[in-house]
Amino acid sequence: MLKIVHIAADEKFIETAVDIFELAYPEQNTFYITTPKPWSFIKDKKIYHQLSKKKWLQLLFTQREELKAYDVVIFHSLPSFYLIPMVLLKQNYVWLGWGYDYYSRPFDTDLLGESLILPKTSAQIKKQNGKKATTSLFGILSRIMKSFVKRLVDSKFFYNLAMKNLKVFSPVLPQEYDLVKHKYGLGQVTKYSPWNYGILERHIIKNMQLGEINSANSILLGNSATPTNNHFEALDTIVKSTTERTIYVPLSYGDMEYAKLVKDYINNNQKLARCCQVLDTFMPLADYNAIINNCGFVIMNHVRQQALGNIVAMMYRGSKIFLREESVLYKYFKSMSAYVYSVQELEVNPSLLHSHLDTYEIEHNRLILKSVWSEKVILQRTKDLVASSIKSKAIF
Repeated sequence: MLKIVHIAADEKFIETAVDIFELAYPEQNTFYITTPKPWSFIKDKKIYHQLSKKKWLQLLFTQREELKAYDVVIFHSLPSFYLIPMVLLKQNYVWLGWGYDYYSRPFDTDLLGESLILPKTSAQIKKQNGKKATTSLFGILSRIMKSFVKRLVDSKFFYNLAMKNLKVFSPVLPQEYDLVKHKYGLGQVTKYSPWNYGILERHIIKNMQLGEINSANSILLGNSATPTNNHFEALDTIVKSTTERTIYVPLSYGDMEYAKLVKDYINNNQKLARCCQVLDTFMPLADYNAIINNCGFVIMNHVRQQALGNIVAMMYRGSKIFLREESVLYKYFKSMSAYVYSVQELEVNPSLLHSHLDTYEIEHNRLILKSVWSEKVILQRTKDLVASSIKSKAIF
């Protein structure tokens, strides 16, 4: 029996992670949640423990034996303060990357060598109260607290110290491992092991109707109220097209000030106001699935990798997917010969919204998705991930 500890925030992906790790390693997992109660996304149950500031300090200084007793420590994303135990205590650490935590670090906000926010979206944000656009949580945090400790843990020096003890880094896409290694650096012993949140059958397409796609004429635009969705450029593309179909714009998750900017932009344009339906309140999953089931077209205008779960679900549904050409996600699916299109193609040829994928293209895409997100593959990757991290467990 192994002892696996997970450190995570209260986020919507965590319940999925619990299900997967418990399938692979039943009753061998403990999840410490750093978010204060009440929790919004996870249900309070035995496997979860509140990681208060007091408990965090105890694990780092006075109760180190508790942390040492685990076979592996798995971080679900890697904000700066998660680096502290990696520097202070030798262990088998795993970093499950989410995207926000490596497309930007406090010491470097430019993994791809280009802005994650396109010009018009950036300009819209800057106009609001003279505020500047920010591409990550770190910029906000740095304005809240400028203490010496925070500057230290945010530094490249501290990151490099932590990486020396990192056994496994698993970003969302395999190409991102080399991007991070070359841009920020990883430890000499840090291995790549593929892993993703969500199993097709159990999580991603659960309760989704997979019926006739040709009657699904609506458009799904973006996945959240975050500037990296680049809503304004995408909305302009739709305005220039001849389409008059319903456009669903999810804005219930993320930055509510940014959400207001998007809603105001929509309401100030007659065509957008007529066609767009903003989803700005949380709704039951069954209701959300009923809405997106009407979407035969999906536009994700992100430069960075984002919204993968939504994209996988809608691709399996049979929707035509539009991603930005510079996105690692677009290149990833193209490398697997998936039928996906670029937003740039749509800008040049709006008639791409006039036809759905055919049956062969849909089934081809589904086979690709099953090769990565089927239950058999995900469970084997979970076992491989843990095995890679504990292969050379240190003796204390």
